[in-house]
Amino acid sequence: MLLRASELEAKEGRRAYDLGGRNLTVGHFVTRVTAPETPFGPHRHEQPELWFLLAGEAIVSLDGVDHAVGPHDLIVIDPWIEHGLRTTTGATWICLG
Repeated sequence: MLLRASELEAKEGRRAYDLGGRNLTVGHFVTRVTAPETPFGPHRHEQPELWFLLAGEAIVSLDGVDHAVGPHDLIVIDPWIEHGLRTTTGATWICLG
């Protein structure tokens, strides 16, 4: 699931991202910088993840479908969904999983 910041209303400096009732347990918090020469290759695993793009532009692949993402977009990755991220310019993002 992709939640685009540009499609969410910001009120009083706050933007709410609806996770659709998902309950997530966070086992890791990682900041990442992805460059054209260091893509985050497609993979899958049993735990869900949240990826939050801080800066830059990227392409996220979810089960083989590519989506362009930009700053403040949130990618919600359910268990066993194949996912990866690549960029032509560079992207800084957070992974919670």
